[in-house]
Amino acid sequence: MTAVRRAPATFGQLSVMRSLAVHGPDGQQVANLVSVWEIPPGPDTAQAMDAWLRLVAAHESLRTTLHVTDDGVEQQVHAFGSTPLPTVDLADATPEAAHRIAADLAATPIDVERDRPWRAVVAVEQGDPVYLVAVVHHAAADNEALRVLEAQFLAALDGADVVADAQPADLAGQQRAKTGGQALAHWTAVWPALEAADREPGDRSPRRRASLYSPAALAATTSLSERLRVSPQSIVLAVGALALARHEGRDRVTFALMAANRLDRRWTGLVSSLNQYSPVTIEVDGDLDPDEYLTNGYLRCLTAYLHGSYDVDALTAALAEAGVADPDPTAFAKHFNFLGPVDAEPDAASPLRTSVAWRGSTQRTGPNLHLAIATGSGLMIGVGASEDYLPGGLPATVAAGIEAGLIRLDAGQARTVAGLDLTPVRPL
Repeated sequence: MTAVRRAPATFGQLSVMRSLAVHGPDGQQVANLVSVWEIPPGPDTAQAMDAWLRLVAAHESLRTTLHVTDDGVEQQVHAFGSTPLPTVDLADATPEAAHRIAADLAATPIDVERDRPWRAVVAVEQGDPVYLVAVVHHAAADNEALRVLEAQFLAALDGADVVADAQPADLAGQQRAKTGGQALAHWTAVWPALEAADREPGDRSPRRRASLYSPAALAATTSLSERLRVSPQSIVLAVGALALARHEGRDRVTFALMAANRLDRRWTGLVSSLNQYSPVTIEVDGDLDPDEYLTNGYLRCLTAYLHGSYDVDALTAALAEAGVADPDPTAFAKHFNFLGPVDAEPDAASPLRTSVAWRGSTQRTGPNLHLAIATGSGLMIGVGASEDYLPGGLPATVAAGIEAGLIRLDAGQARTVAGLDLTPVRPL
């Protein structure tokens, strides 16, 4: 590669790189984000390839390698080079078949120090392109960035120009120009109160995920949100914290929230990773009125999200200087992620609607509890957990318990948090 342009890493890029350390060299594939985009009838394979390559040309993050230096992490932006994408023949052009291709592409780590941060192929059926299948490293894009890329890819198939609103180096310059003192002061003050039991668990047992899709839970969450004027995701998190607190027999649970950090309109359409962890501790007081419990949780989440953009290395140093024994800002056992819109509505007969759908994972490191939600015509609730933390069918029980708790909260069936029944309302 030639004509390299160097700049400091953004806070999001830095956070991703530091958070991957716990996974070791053999677990780096956890950073691979999968996209499967359906190609409408009309464009040929060359046009599909060209549309993807125009994304690469426009967005520097797709041409960036990241390098650890004595001063931190540096992004190196390389000149665009046009290389045709591989094609894969599909005998059966179903989303499931395309996702199997994606799983193969994502099975091995992407080395973002030595290679481009993506892999992509065009899936074809009888010579016609049917899917663009891509795997992008999390340091190059987060979920919102992938939505930007998908919209631009589909527009490019129709001949539209691909234009980047901003580049990661622009964001890095703006971040480095600020002191970041407010966020560092906030986290240094609250860190001692985080639950030690919810830090990096060192859990090497297999992970798996139980997910469900519930229009009733979405209706209940929307109703509660509008009545209490709190965010829907904070409501789901509060009920999830209650379920896990009961499982562990304690009254405080710390989650690492995934902060999107896209409130500033300059960076809304930026293709990069702006995500960072914002820890929040939910106090599960069984004597509280449920409305007060949900409101308290929302205020705590809001405070955490508002301090979600910071220099991970600077915070590590500040925490160490303050005498914190475990100063790693990325090492948490429990993660919470609001993913935004669902990728697609589940079929009417899908187990997501009627019971619970299970998915395995090759991950053996890092967090051992991941609560993720997304919205469509229903609420998608996914509980990923290690076998040691939630053995047997407990991930399904927790997911279904969250659904039940949301429905019963909206129905006013509990006078106190302790009185809220989380018994599932669907068969498991």
